[in-house]
Amino acid sequence: MRALLSRIRPGLVYALFILLGSALQFDGYFLGSYGLQADFLLIFPLLTGMCYGSRDGLIIGLICGFARDYLAGRYFGLGMFITFLLGWASGYLPSVRGKLRFVFYALVVTVVTAVLRLVEAILAFGEQGYSSRLGFTWFLAQKGSTLPRQILINLVGTALLLVFHFIMPPYPRSDERSGEIMINFEAKEKNVNR
Repeated sequence: MRALLSRIRPGLVYALFILLGSALQFDGYFLGSYGLQADFLLIFPLLTGMCYGSRDGLIIGLICGFARDYLAGRYFGLGMFITFLLGWASGYLPSVRGKLRFVFYALVVTVVTAVLRLVEAILAFGEQGYSSRLGFTWFLAQKGSTLPRQILINLVGTALLLVFHFIMPPYPRSDERSGEIMINFEAKEKNVNR
């Protein structure tokens, strides 16, 4: 029984995180009524890839992208592809040990949030810019006006997900502490040694 539980533990923990994150992101009763909706289904694949490797990030990115597209009412494809790529690529980022990794996580979430807002402005301009004769700077200003607030909310969401990862990790923690270097730029199957 214990062997079976250890084999299905990652799937159960990931499913719980995805359900909780999608409920917090798309249900207005929790945080939406206050305008505090972190993009949990974007942050979770990033953290999974950085903490547990590109394979887990890829799978979680695909599932979170599907849930994000389905619950947002958009067509399928672009959101799934973006979170799939982000989860996969975050597994190849340099592994960082110690307390410095939290700064690295915050930096990655900040950059990804800003870049996705820029991509949203470009796509909105491509779709509506020619017909409405509005300039690209108007679309960029509309998307950028809430960017600092969204970055702050996503950083708070990142902190919440890290607390949940600490309380209930998908994989058992190793008891050994390795004396490796602080920042390793070689891609590994598992990025962060805990």
